[in-house]
Amino acid sequence: MSGARHSTRKFTAILISGALTSKLLGFGREILMAQVLGASLVADGFRGAITAVMLPLAFLQNETVPAVMIPMHRDALKDGNGPQRLGAMTVAITGIAVILMVGLQALGERAVDALVGGFSAEGRSLTLDFIRIMALGMPASAMINVLAAGEIALGRTRLTNIRASILNIAVLMGIALVAVSGNFHTLAWSFSIAFNALGAWGLYTMWREGVLSFKGLSLSSVLASGREFFRRLRPLLALPVAEQANVWIERLLASRVGTGAVASLDYARTLTESALLLISQPVGLAVLSSHPPKDVGAQIEAIARPILALAVPASVFLAMFAPEIVRLVFLRGAFNEQALFLTSQALRGIALGLWAATLGWILIRILNGAGRNFAAAAIIVSAYLVNIVVNLLTSYLPTAHEWGTLLLGLGEAARGIVLLAGVMIVLGSRRKLLYLMFLACFPAALMALLSWQIHEVLTGPWQRLFAGGFAYLVCLALSVAMLMPGVYIAAFARVRGRL
Repeated sequence: MSGARHSTRKFTAILISGALTSKLLGFGREILMAQVLGASLVADGFRGAITAVMLPLAFLQNETVPAVMIPMHRDALKDGNGPQRLGAMTVAITGIAVILMVGLQALGERAVDALVGGFSAEGRSLTLDFIRIMALGMPASAMINVLAAGEIALGRTRLTNIRASILNIAVLMGIALVAVSGNFHTLAWSFSIAFNALGAWGLYTMWREGVLSFKGLSLSSVLASGREFFRRLRPLLALPVAEQANVWIERLLASRVGTGAVASLDYARTLTESALLLISQPVGLAVLSSHPPKDVGAQIEAIARPILALAVPASVFLAMFAPEIVRLVFLRGAFNEQALFLTSQALRGIALGLWAATLGWILIRILNGAGRNFAAAAIIVSAYLVNIVVNLLTSYLPTAHEWGTLLLGLGEAARGIVLLAGVMIVLGSRRKLLYLMFLACFPAALMALLSWQIHEVLTGPWQRLFAGGFAYLVCLALSVAMLMPGVYIAAFARVRGRL
């Protein structure tokens, strides 16, 4: 049993290291993009094009493929035909993505009008150009997700770890070419070339290693694999629909706020998604790849204590010092004061629910691993529906144009809170988790109080951030003492033993 725990921890550590590398590259990408493009029409168009390209692929990637493909490939490995089944699944999913790519190329103008109808004519034209080029990477994107899920089922993390890093490096090169040549289309080409190059490498490498095989491949086997995938996908099918509906409405409302609002939301997520990319996804995948534990309650508590201890004070810190953080990270080059205002307001809204989203996405994987995909999908869909409702209702407020990014950020915060609440209800761990959240409120309240005092006393952004960082460390120490007292007891015992 201890060996299994050690293996899971090692697997999680590998996933986190890969996520950290990609996050650092992504952070550099966003800083460079902010400096070269700022919150401009080009930045908005590029991000709108990414949404248009990824929206049709929603049910072939994101949360659905890992939740379906990993258990599916584990079953195939037990039956002894894992490589052949993975090969058939790869062909089936890639073929569907090709059809979707052709459809998007044919309906590109309608997609632009539906997604970012608030853009100017110049913005819509540029977005369409980006879509035409970036759509060429759609088949490879879907294929990579299948291959990565197959590797996770085998206990490998190679494609999962390098996928985001390769894409970030390619976009960094595209931004550099824009700065040198002034040709904005290099951004789109870097995107599609990265996906196709990584897809070709993953396909060849896994085939050469024997974990992927096309031997005996036939139309009937491809169709059978596709049917099995969609049969297992049925309980989760509402998930990508709700997710992409939320993305569509958010992009549409942001395009009406004004130039730079779409890009500002993504700049803010560069900071908030660190918790999801570095914690939720790696830990969640490790939970999904391991066998369900006998004591689910103990597993939930073991996950929730460190996450709440770290994330709750951090969420308050991000919300209270949002303008200072954005100024430090992004304010240079083409990133002006208006972009600073839009991004800091978005960061403030999203941060208020970041702690709940971080924990909620990990606990969702416990449901997936136990085969309760329908319950997991119902929770996630409910969370997205709440996000949509909040966004639509707040768009009618008189201050929606001035505070649009803050309101959209609050919609995302509401989604995270509903997600965690739904998982707590289904898993039956309400009392224990509510007690842990009650304990986390004390260091969070202290963080808010200290932040308010820092803003009252200090004026410079650097001074505020330095003092705020020290205050966070104090609150984190208190949070760990209240939620994880065993850490201090163990440390004290170790020091005492050495002395």
